[in-house]
Amino acid sequence: MANVRIDYSPVHELVTSLYAYTDIKNQFHDIGKKWRTDIEKKLPDSFAGQLEELDLCEIIAYLHLIILDSPAKDNAEQFLAWFANLGEGQLYERLAPYLEEGISLGLKAFQSLSLEVLRIWNETCPISTEVHELLGRSASRMEQLSQKRHYIDLIDEATSGIVLHPSDEYETILLIPTYHIKPLNRMDLIGSRQLIVSYAVDDEQPSEDTPTSQLLRMTKGLADEKRLILLHILAQGPVTFTELQHKTGLSKSNLHYHLSLLKTAGLLRMHFKKPNEKYKYSARSESFNQLNALLESYVFGLTKE
Repeated sequence: MANVRIDYSPVHELVTSLYAYTDIKNQFHDIGKKWRTDIEKKLPDSFAGQLEELDLCEIIAYLHLIILDSPAKDNAEQFLAWFANLGEGQLYERLAPYLEEGISLGLKAFQSLSLEVLRIWNETCPISTEVHELLGRSASRMEQLSQKRHYIDLIDEATSGIVLHPSDEYETILLIPTYHIKPLNRMDLIGSRQLIVSYAVDDEQPSEDTPTSQLLRMTKGLADEKRLILLHILAQGPVTFTELQHKTGLSKSNLHYHLSLLKTAGLLRMHFKKPNEKYKYSARSESFNQLNALLESYVFGLTKE
């Protein structure tokens, strides 16, 4: 049975927001291009080169692991000061259990480059109090759910559809609520036994006159004939991407687009199996009950005075 740890810290979100900034090609971030453009204007010219040298995709999981047990993780400035004071031996001691192949940068370069980039990023894009509190509430909710649910069901709930295979053994699963990559999730498998899942947390409904982001995604997800056909196929059971291509005749890019929209809407499941096996997909049946409840609450709730 996997040891599940739910952990939130503004430093986790600092790292994840930086990842969202770098994920330029992904069109499914809620955060939008304007956010990235506005921040880019405030960053020093040297930042892009530093970020490329760091290669955040390779080292983001190790940053999360360092944050996890840091005594200074509740404050970004304090964490960065603590991280700067770690000797190479201390750094190795903290990461050694996860370094099967090592970090290509080398530990010292990993530390110094991470510090440079995160200091600049924290000055430019600090985590707001509102986001901090939102993610803290989500972490508390997941902590409560973890006492009642099997870890596979917990991950499914948190990510709105990522399903781990019951035969896969994990030593530790780290579950981190995140805002800036919403409505996407991120999974980092370290070695074969450590899994980090950064799951998206939506804004809370600003008023009863405004539909939730989840309701908008769900209705958009259903508003297309191809996606309805996909859901009809997926309701028969888990199928691979290649099988879906054969059944629908859609191109890879088109199919990927439609599946991504259905996933961000929480309407399908992605079944994950180690090692490096491709996802299988199926319809997420309970999301249709959720959609009905969200629609009724929004449409008819307004007249209940």
